Amino acid sequence: MITGYGHFAQLAETLQWDETEIDFSADREAWPQLTDAENAQILGLIAGFVIAENAVSTQLGAWQMVATDDSMKKVFQAQIRDEVRHNRFFDLVAAEVACVPGDDRDARRDALRAHAGTELVDLFEERLPATAQRLADGHEDLTDAVGLYHMVIEGVVLVAGQHAMLDALEGLSVGLPGVRKGMELVLRDERWHIGFGSRIVQTADIGGDQAEAMLEQGEMAAKVWGDLITPAAIETAMRQHRRRLKAAGIKFW
Repeated sequence: MITGYGHFAQLAETLQWDETEIDFSADREAWPQLTDAENAQILGLIAGFVIAENAVSTQLGAWQMVATDDSMKKVFQAQIRDEVRHNRFFDLVAAEVACVPGDDRDARRDALRAHAGTELVDLFEERLPATAQRLADGHEDLTDAVGLYHMVIEGVVLVAGQHAMLDALEGLSVGLPGVRKGMELVLRDERWHIGFGSRIVQTADIGGDQAEAMLEQGEMAAKVWGDLITPAAIETAMRQHRRRLKAAGIKFW
């Protein structure tokens, strides 16, 4: 019998994939054929994901450190493994498909930073590390930190960006099948991550101030992609955010 959060760890084991097994040959041939507008949108989204996944893969350890039981700790460990893989995947896309200059991952991320909005960079390179540090120092509540990470960053920012990428890929003048396959696998991972975070929030005693903060954070975070995603996509992300909060038993006053 699986108790606590163990079923999320078990689910994670069944969903493992290897980014190096994705065939990008067709993507490499197609990339130079993108129009300028297509190139700008896809490269902007890639830049955001490279910055985001680097940040989350290095900061999530703080959440694991303060896990309230062993089953929760194991799930955080499984999630870290996913985030590290996502980081490798997007860097692979940047290097092998988009041909972003740089001899290593850090150099490519620096090159891509110019294509990402300042609000997105601030969220992942300033706000998220600050939350992780407060959590590690005992100055941040785990539920609040999960609210930011799982419900807002993953549930709103990353999922909105992932859906925007899939929509953009669908409308391209040429196909990028390897990028599409990887995006679908990343999104599949994110679904269980969000489910895990929702479970933590659901079992916590959420007050009105915390509930309002999670909603407001979502509304602000949905806009960090700027013009790379449509207003309709932002509204869809917020509807999903409200639905998840409601399913977690959160009521708004």
